[in-house]
Amino acid sequence: MQVQAIIPAAGAGLHQGESSARVLLPVGGRSLIRRTLEAFDRCPDITGITLMISQSNLLDVTRELESDGWRKAIDIQLGGERRQDSVRLGLLSLRRDPPDFVIVHDGARPLISDALIHAGLEAARLHGAAIAAIPVHHTYKHVDSTGFVHGTVERADLMQVQTPQVFRYDWIVEAHEKAVRERIVVEDDAELIEKLGKPVKVFSGAYSNLKVTTREDALMVEALLAADPMCV
Repeated sequence: MQVQAIIPAAGAGLHQGESSARVLLPVGGRSLIRRTLEAFDRCPDITGITLMISQSNLLDVTRELESDGWRKAIDIQLGGERRQDSVRLGLLSLRRDPPDFVIVHDGARPLISDALIHAGLEAARLHGAAIAAIPVHHTYKHVDSTGFVHGTVERADLMQVQTPQVFRYDWIVEAHEKAVRERIVVEDDAELIEKLGKPVKVFSGAYSNLKVTTREDALMVEALLAADPMCV
């Protein structure tokens, strides 16, 4: 079975105004993007890796990844303006030899484990689409534009979605084609699958599977690595 990892890192999931050069941020002695790619490179479930990167960082990222130590070939492609565009372009790059499944994972989540990848793939094999998620423990409020609370969000059925998100290749291609035709813009690929009317199975994510969007996030990742270097 062919399983391709698509790693969108053209913007690295960063806050507006932050440079996508953050993918080169050192985290525990290695760059953020190297750590993320190494996780997929060592995972036996993965047969190929496609990295989506911005034009402005193409040369620097290519140099950063130059190494004889990779087990798998890393296909570096130019991403789009939005994360959604980057994933679609990554899917298009695979059409000549399409995989059975695609795993989409944020380039800014470096602590992804083999176990999490495997769990997502097993769920997708059974259901066609699967996403990692963790229970919500915080309290959330509806707040209006003037800063006043208008209610409390019921959290019993809420889940915080992460990546990896795993899909049958034909499903996710169809979902992105529909998005282009109907000018649909979403926050994650699972929502596009939902809009096709297909089921999306949730599997257990990990609280350590942090997304680095700020310097404080990077410090938390470093703290986790210092406490347990094998946490991935």
